[in-house]
Amino acid sequence: MIVTKRQATETDHEFVRAVHHRAYQEVVTRQYGRWETAEADALFEARWNADVHEIIYCDALPCGYCWVELLAGEIYVHEMVIDPEFQRRGIGTHVMQDVISQAASRQVPVRLQTHILNQAAELYRRLGFCERGRTGTHFLMEWRHNEST
Repeated sequence: MIVTKRQATETDHEFVRAVHHRAYQEVVTRQYGRWETAEADALFEARWNADVHEIIYCDALPCGYCWVELLAGEIYVHEMVIDPEFQRRGIGTHVMQDVISQAASRQVPVRLQTHILNQAAELYRRLGFCERGRTGTHFLMEWRHNEST
């Protein structure tokens, strides 16, 4: 399996929107009891920006997208979304291990948040992330070099 990424462009908008909806529909329905496509569209549009997103590929097939921000004192994972058809193949693990490697070399933490009922929380825990807080809907998670390696 070869996992690669490239910078998103505006022509990726519809692909990313479709992956977003396929990936989040089950999580949102479980957590909030309903899925409203118009509401999901509005939330997606508020966050979509080709300049900050990357398209994830597995063996040359587009399978997801991410937004990872490299800040002075941390790396913040805003989004890492894998299409459900490609989940449970190690793609998310591969992407996050690259992020963790960058953080380790810079000696900065990686931070993110994920829905409480999102299966991805287990991936993050397996990779050494700890819960550092919680909102009514999300885990606030962090990986630190000295705790996880």
